[in-house]
Amino acid sequence: MRTLLQNLFQDLRYALRQLAKSPGFAITAVLTLAIGIGANTGIFSVMDAVVFRPLAVPDMDRVMTVYEQQNPGNDSPAALADFEDWQRQSSSFEQMAVRSADNMSLTGAGDAAHVQAELTTPAFFSVLRTNAFLGRLFSQSEMQAGQNRVVVLNYGFWKQNFASDPAIVGRNIELDQHTYTVIGVMPKTMQYPSTADLFLPFAPTDAELGNRVAHDYLVIGRLRRGVTVPQAQAEMTTIASRLARQYPATNQGWTIRAEPLLAGINGDLTPLYFKLIQGATLFVLLVVCANVSNLQFARGIARRPEIAMRTALGAGRWRLLRQLLTENILLAVIGAFGGLLFAQLYLRLTVVFMPERIARNMAGWSNISLSGHALVLSLALAIGAGAIAGFAPALQALRLNLVDQLKSGSRSVAGAGRAKWLRNFFAVAQISLAVALVVGAALMSKGMVAMMHQGDRYEPGRMLTFSVHLPAARYASPQQLADWYKQSLDRLRALPGVKHAEATSALPLSDDGWLNDFQIENRPVAPGKFQSALRLPVSAGYLGAFQIPMLYGRGFAQGDDLRSQPVAIVTQRLAQRYFPGENPIGHRIRMGSTPSEQTPWMSIVGVAAEASYTTFVRVDAGSVYLNVAQQPPADMTYSVIVDGDPLALASAARKALAGVDPALPLDSLETYAQSMHEKLIGMEYVSVLLGFDALVALLLAAIGIFGVMANLVGERTREIGVRLALGARREDVLQMILRRAGILTATGLGVGLLLAVALAHGVANLIYDVSPYDPTVFGSITASIVAIALFSSWMPARRAARIDPMVALRDQ
Repeated sequence: MRTLLQNLFQDLRYALRQLAKSPGFAITAVLTLAIGIGANTGIFSVMDAVVFRPLAVPDMDRVMTVYEQQNPGNDSPAALADFEDWQRQSSSFEQMAVRSADNMSLTGAGDAAHVQAELTTPAFFSVLRTNAFLGRLFSQSEMQAGQNRVVVLNYGFWKQNFASDPAIVGRNIELDQHTYTVIGVMPKTMQYPSTADLFLPFAPTDAELGNRVAHDYLVIGRLRRGVTVPQAQAEMTTIASRLARQYPATNQGWTIRAEPLLAGINGDLTPLYFKLIQGATLFVLLVVCANVSNLQFARGIARRPEIAMRTALGAGRWRLLRQLLTENILLAVIGAFGGLLFAQLYLRLTVVFMPERIARNMAGWSNISLSGHALVLSLALAIGAGAIAGFAPALQALRLNLVDQLKSGSRSVAGAGRAKWLRNFFAVAQISLAVALVVGAALMSKGMVAMMHQGDRYEPGRMLTFSVHLPAARYASPQQLADWYKQSLDRLRALPGVKHAEATSALPLSDDGWLNDFQIENRPVAPGKFQSALRLPVSAGYLGAFQIPMLYGRGFAQGDDLRSQPVAIVTQRLAQRYFPGENPIGHRIRMGSTPSEQTPWMSIVGVAAEASYTTFVRVDAGSVYLNVAQQPPADMTYSVIVDGDPLALASAARKALAGVDPALPLDSLETYAQSMHEKLIGMEYVSVLLGFDALVALLLAAIGIFGVMANLVGERTREIGVRLALGARREDVLQMILRRAGILTATGLGVGLLLAVALAHGVANLIYDVSPYDPTVFGSITASIVAIALFSSWMPARRAARIDPMVALRDQ
């Protein structure tokens, strides 16, 4: 062991001396490796915080989310009475807990502010194995009406609204004009649900505890040790069947589905985004390794006399190989330290440029840092990159003819054929990886630009948007809700410069539409079949304000109110699918599959053109517009279209609505353009990172081509001199070098385009309307890569054409 350590220290000292003798090579290699290792470490750190470990929950793989399902693939919250039966009948779970979101107003301290409250049971915190950062959590006695006026604050909410005041425990705050006592603050690492501002005790009434109709409660549970997810799923399926037999009126057709909590937090797209970025960044590291390998090949030729001398003095091949690999791994480790600095800068910029409102919805985002996992990854990448980049050059450096190499003045390049093949291979690899990355980044950017301009016809820069939640305590009846919308819209329309003021449950391209089952009167749906559409309550002038034309029939009229026959407008796609060959006007439909969400029967009075309410996922279902004056919901989004700057109207809009209800906050007050930008910022993040990876790969590929051509010219200087001395034209020499570069470029392009097609399919899965065979992108990038490669080869080729034959042949 002692001898091994001594040899290691000796190798390291010698490696440092050798690198010090070649500072240009060392600096270039270290910086190149730092970019590759740092980018991978930074991306992994974000992935580790957001995808792998978004919550600091022990044994998180045992925490499940439990849903009820009526239609396959359509998860629903649970009914409270069903949850009570699950707790009594299930043996798979240690504990189960419910939570229910509630929009509330923080009042009593300046302007009213919207807050997201989570009503939870004490078991909620036990399931997540979390304790209070300050104060305490709920007790079981506080789960009763009259005893439940206590609140636990989210860490970020406490920091932002109460300046991290440690004396907050025991103070009173006002929520929906009721006084609550702060009893605790959650730890920073507790970010579930990520939208929660504060937690309140869940104190259900007896009627709620016995309700099997209202599916309003999200359930989480912790599996007992030794219980697998399939075992728990099988048990819950059995319980669902038992409840369906006991309560056929409410539970027939309903089943239960359990999935890991982490799957629900991540969703479908977030892991795909990060895997795409991580894969692209690993491509960059491979390009870095290929680039450093070519540098090592060139350095190996210069070191042949040294290696020959050491061999002549008795050094064995294993000893020399070990020394060369030690130098390579040392280079990579030094590069890893530089990479950590690069990764730290990357993480800092990532956090700074993410808007707060977006970041708060991403569990784990505030925990992004260079974790121990990232440091281990950085070291592993350094050792791997050093070995990969250095192994082939080290082997090639040892393949020499000792007698020829030791001849005085020898310029032998014994073994150069294999070295040339390897250098060409690495150059082709760099080009092919760069092509794949550039094509992927270009497709992503093109798709992003198209997505950002989808809403241009709505003039998003001239539209002010905000959301309002009407609390049930003060807006208990449909008449109160309808009166609010009428008064608030009238006041907004009276403001100077306002062209339109409307209310809707979902703006176009917002992904907020509610896909809801519906029935057509006298047309029963066959068992196992479902028909659904987007359910969109809107104000009477909404379609006109958003330039959605009426194809036939009429729009909503002023006379449509709570006392008149409920009416609806359907879109063209729904009319063609469910009323083929007939006029849908006059038919009646009803939205909702359960009594709690069902609307009354509504007469179809008009058919409107389609408008897209989704950004990321294509929904082929049509839409049903409901009149907010007849069926007013508690939550709506306002859109105010103005002639000038919409943000200049913000203060006036607040004052106008405060005149109706001063305790009602306006949430997410911003322009429609800002809203769309924030919605797409995740995709923009992916696009920018892919673009960065592509530019780095392209730059390194250009440097790689230049290095291969420069080495080729250096090694063939004597041959070129002979050709010129025998009468070859300088143009012929130029063409010979450019021809070699063209062959390498064409090979790299061929392989790279195959990789690019595979990557393009991945991008097309993330952004619809992106073609994986876009001829404009593929054609322009192919031309650009060829131009860059030929330009990189031009200078070495030009130098070759200018060689003086007498100088080249001197001493040969």
